[in-house]
Amino acid sequence: MRTEAKKMNVTDNSPDLVSRRKFARRALTSAAGSMGLLGLHSNLLPEVSAMGPGAPIASTPVKSITVERVEAFKVVVPMKRGAVLSENYERVPEIRASWDFDTIPKYIIRLHTANGLVGLGETARGAADRALATNSQFLTGRNIMTLDFSDPSLSLPQAATSEGFEIAIYDLMGKTLGVPIHILLGGRFQDKVSVTYWTGQRNETDLVNIARKATELGFKHLKFKAQKYDPVVELVRAVDKAAPDLELGVDFNSSYPDLASFLPVAKRLEGFRLSYEDPLPRRIDWFRELRQRVAIPLALTPDSVTDVMQAIREEACDIFNLGFTMRDFVRVAFLAEAAGLPVWHGSGVELGIRDISFIHAAAATRSCTFPSDTICFLRQSDLLAKPFTIVNGFIEVPRGPGLGVELDEDAVRHYQVK
Repeated sequence: MRTEAKKMNVTDNSPDLVSRRKFARRALTSAAGSMGLLGLHSNLLPEVSAMGPGAPIASTPVKSITVERVEAFKVVVPMKRGAVLSENYERVPEIRASWDFDTIPKYIIRLHTANGLVGLGETARGAADRALATNSQFLTGRNIMTLDFSDPSLSLPQAATSEGFEIAIYDLMGKTLGVPIHILLGGRFQDKVSVTYWTGQRNETDLVNIARKATELGFKHLKFKAQKYDPVVELVRAVDKAAPDLELGVDFNSSYPDLASFLPVAKRLEGFRLSYEDPLPRRIDWFRELRQRVAIPLALTPDSVTDVMQAIREEACDIFNLGFTMRDFVRVAFLAEAAGLPVWHGSGVELGIRDISFIHAAAATRSCTFPSDTICFLRQSDLLAKPFTIVNGFIEVPRGPGLGVELDEDAVRHYQVK
């Protein structure tokens, strides 16, 4: 519910700053408290205990896991009708083109081994046929335990698509060892992971309807997109009235050119139950000043670990929206934990394999407690044989070996493109 916004005195004891710090601590600890924190079990296989994140696995005494054959399927899975934009936005060609999830392909990867195990992976959106072919040729006939696991690209010759191969490689290792991926990433610290309902740019009527739907489905958090020309204060006020228990996240995609243009909007948003993400170009000094002047939790999407460290040093944000590979996500999330800041896992609007890899990475941290963008349920299919379910805004972390999911082969064939 809306409360009276307070004028801020920017001191360490300012009520608003103390309140915001309490928000960060609550986001960091509340989910962990309800889910239980679990460390890496000491009675796991010796090979697993030796596999700390980033350790070169080639030196560990495990059997060879040699890739005999690589399959890749180019797929295009459209979004469910009306899942992203309101009709008034879809009619604007420039806006519609900026939210094109329906024509840009992804690749589903299958790594086959001699013992019959198959590792599943999924790339980010975008055509990358040559990189995919080069990495596939590199892995064919190779023992994946000889790869350089300290390298973000796993020593693959092409960085493009390497994160998709990382998922497949970890799926294979988990299946070989009989453990889920989050164990290979350092252990299971969360039994279930908080996720958000997500949508793109919306008019007021549609956003209110989506907020009500999200509440009915048990979600506690709704994230939506807004540009500098959107009436964001009116949108937030309408949702607050219709769904007062729903916490909001507003992603501005750096659409405001500078602090002066955004500050009046930010001040009008004070008092609502929300956080906001990347309102400005990602200049740490601008974020620091904005955070000092506005009593709303501010999220930053860093481009690098250097950005994360600078933002921590300069107290430039309250939350991080992190991407990176699975291994680097866990490493950076531990930095955020040490700084007392929560994170969430970002998304490029993925399919099921990639989304479930995010859940494993989030489970291997204490700090990924802010609702993550795990939103493959908005696609016409997530390509999983058994789609995972979201209960009360949480996804249960899979306990089966590797990813713990299997492909829907018929769905893959249906959405495959040349």
